[in-house]
Amino acid sequence: MTMKRTKFTTCCFTLLLCLLLALCPLLVACGESSGDEGNASGEGTSVPSSDTTSDETGPGPEGDLYQDAEGRYTLDGLHMPAFSFEQKEFRVCVYDNVGQSTYYSEEIGYNLYETTDDVLNDAVKTRNDLIAEKYGVTVVACPVNNVLESVRQDASANSELYDAAMPFMPDCATLAQDEALYDLKEFGNYIHLEAPWWDQSANQSLSVGGKLYFTTGDISIMQKITSMALTFNKRLYEEYCQDQWGSLYDLVREHKWTLDTMYAMGRAVAAELDGEAGMSYKDQWGLVTANIDAVHYYLASGESLIRKDASDLPVLSIGEQESSTNTAMKVLETLRSNESWALIVEDLAGQVQGSTATAGLGVFGENRSLFRTTAFSAVKKLRDFANADAFGIVPLPMASEGQETYYTPSSARFAYGICIPKSVPNADFSAYMVEALCCYAKNTVTPAYYEVTLKYRDSNDADSMEMLDQYVFSNVVYDLGVIYNFGSVSSMFQRLMQDHSTAVSSSLDSIRDSVQMAIDDCIEAYGLQ
Repeated sequence: MTMKRTKFTTCCFTLLLCLLLALCPLLVACGESSGDEGNASGEGTSVPSSDTTSDETGPGPEGDLYQDAEGRYTLDGLHMPAFSFEQKEFRVCVYDNVGQSTYYSEEIGYNLYETTDDVLNDAVKTRNDLIAEKYGVTVVACPVNNVLESVRQDASANSELYDAAMPFMPDCATLAQDEALYDLKEFGNYIHLEAPWWDQSANQSLSVGGKLYFTTGDISIMQKITSMALTFNKRLYEEYCQDQWGSLYDLVREHKWTLDTMYAMGRAVAAELDGEAGMSYKDQWGLVTANIDAVHYYLASGESLIRKDASDLPVLSIGEQESSTNTAMKVLETLRSNESWALIVEDLAGQVQGSTATAGLGVFGENRSLFRTTAFSAVKKLRDFANADAFGIVPLPMASEGQETYYTPSSARFAYGICIPKSVPNADFSAYMVEALCCYAKNTVTPAYYEVTLKYRDSNDADSMEMLDQYVFSNVVYDLGVIYNFGSVSSMFQRLMQDHSTAVSSSLDSIRDSVQMAIDDCIEAYGLQ
């Protein structure tokens, strides 16, 4: 049976969006107070915090400090210092859709791009209007091709064009090591990093030596857009896998969803379609993925590239324990062990015209792959495939059934970090407005993207909604090895994939000194030696 994706009429979908946004404060209040992230039906589902650990991190009950009587998140209970808002604009340097065709900012300014979903556009306007009403400050998005270079130019010219910036996290790390950013912890009176609108996993992971130069939370939707998961074709699954493995969703719930199981399912589906010897772009695949995704499967095992010691300083983690090396080898062997089950998009060079990544998405969108490793940016792009079968969403598989839980790696090279450059005109004003922008986005921008766009438009089935709530966004991890790429420790996976190699130990030995040198340079740049 062929299952086509459900298509809402414009009228019905608009009504659904309005109803969901109207209910969001109630959903937040009910869900957060009970600690329940939602149920399989998607009814009564709370709006998840950007915090990927727990919301019970504040100095008191959220109802007393962080929410008003109606369950809306607010700064009113935090006794923010009195502030004279002499500046009437809050200008945030963000990426435009020229320099970035996919990862451009839609969460700071509204009516910037025709491609932005109406519900997200409206939510950003609602948040910005609220800030204008409360503080007399207009939020202004300043789109540029390259945020890193624009911030550097602003500082060099002393032009004071921006009050905050949202570069990609690796660019945040570059600016921080250039001593161009404030430590956000210096603004404890204004920025309440323990509040539920800040991502506690990011706060913990991104600090170095107790300093936090950039982080994320509800101020951005990009950390969700760049989180990694797996889409699967429901028709192919039903035809080839259902009888042997049962419900894929149940396998996830029972903690039996593993790398080996994904491989076995993919092998069952992969088949020749074009009548020519050898697997090609035109055939049917078990998995569509990319060389760069190998590190995501490794991080999904709970292993890390870089950990932090008792002094909150980065330390090379991969290779410390035999288990990490074995897991890395298993990932590489699985993805590259059999060329007839997994389509690596870089291998399409010469087979297709244009972007190999776009071509790889087409293989899944044209119903010729069971699985696709995906960031959620690509889930939106599946709307372009009118004849696509219904698809589901599950977390990346565990390395083995003995793994404690599922982990969702952030593809942090394209996730935004919010930062306050030292070139801003008034750092306290910037800190206050960063906190306001983040807090009030939790009532508006986050639910517009997560509850409405991602869950009800792009996934649109109760099981996938449960997967998103309970398994994908419940444990997002950020690895300093991905963000700083010390000594090319993250790039190592990509090189091994390109070489069809599993020689993890020798590759680590070859870069170990350069990794340590890069870590030492970072620590010195932060004044921690």
